[in-house]
Amino acid sequence: MNATAVLDAIARKHSGCALVREITVTDRDALDPVRHAWSAWKPGDPMPEYDGTPVYRRIDGLMFDGGATRTAIEVKISRADFLRESEEKRRPWRKITHRFVYATPVGLLKPEEIPDGCGLWEIDGNAVRIIKRARSNPEPEPIPHQVLVAFAYRLNRKPSERKQR
Repeated sequence: MNATAVLDAIARKHSGCALVREITVTDRDALDPVRHAWSAWKPGDPMPEYDGTPVYRRIDGLMFDGGATRTAIEVKISRADFLRESEEKRRPWRKITHRFVYATPVGLLKPEEIPDGCGLWEIDGNAVRIIKRARSNPEPEPIPHQVLVAFAYRLNRKPSERKQR
């Protein structure tokens, strides 16, 4: 089973929802140490180094339901991929969504391995089962303009230019 099959199963299960695949958000918190270094800088100190490159965090799926609930979906197909996860990767998505879930093939992860507040959905063919419920963020931040622009660019492309899934 691959990530496309996992997201396809979720899209079928939640057919009344909009599912946007592979979208990025700018991680503004990742820039805070740089801003702090500049604010603490004094003449004679070495200049803080920063090349101006923003830090982007990609999510496999961003789902919107009719009730305005936003769900960040991170697909994991291997344990090794899951073990590379970090709070830094999840943080910007947890801020702007109501819930953050991991979607995996059946049996890949145990509920106790899932970070606090995150959910676990298991995919078995077309079946999607909630193994661990995500804790809801009742007041997520607004979706950043950069994410909305990415949506607009995707909608503006001709169907022949879109990636086939």
